[in-house]
Amino acid sequence: MKQRRTAARLRCVSLRKIPLSMLALAAFFLLGAVLGGMVAARGASAMGGELRRYLEGYLALRIEGAPSSAAVWQTMVCFFRASVAVFLLGFTAWGVLFIPLVCAAQGFFLSFAVQCFASAMGRQGVALALAALGLRCLFVLPCLLMIASDGFAAAWRLAERQKPEVRDRRRLVICVFVLLTGTVAECALVPRLFAWLLPGIT
Repeated sequence: MKQRRTAARLRCVSLRKIPLSMLALAAFFLLGAVLGGMVAARGASAMGGELRRYLEGYLALRIEGAPSSAAVWQTMVCFFRASVAVFLLGFTAWGVLFIPLVCAAQGFFLSFAVQCFASAMGRQGVALALAALGLRCLFVLPCLLMIASDGFAAAWRLAERQKPEVRDRRRLVICVFVLLTGTVAECALVPRLFAWLLPGIT
């Protein structure tokens, strides 16, 4: 009994340490993911053949040799764009409106892409989606919510015309390191995962 009570107290304390703004932004992300899945479910089936040919061409390009410098830069942009957007929005009162929208858009496009893979290639498409986007989501989502929560708090203070607090630079540096690590990991691992999965699909 004592162990159960202690575990319950620890869970309550850990939840209390999570900023309310981060939970709200995570809810916007989930809402965007639900909408993205609904939109993709309606449209992807109508263009299943064309979408399948496009994805097969895309996958073939990704598994041919080492990634080019252009591919590395494109991957880096995909990893950093949302986090950079919410960071910059934290310097304006408009961030109170647009930071949640950025989180929702991130969830929307992620869910839309996964649903498109699944609609075009069936169950195997889910495996490809996890290979293409699962690793990215593991790196991007925590950093996005962390930076977005910090930026939202700063934007809220600006909207109330209060003196803005000093942003947490240590958290920002950690997120930059994590995103750079994710970029390298995706460029190194995803083409190999595609090379392993694609023959069983095509």
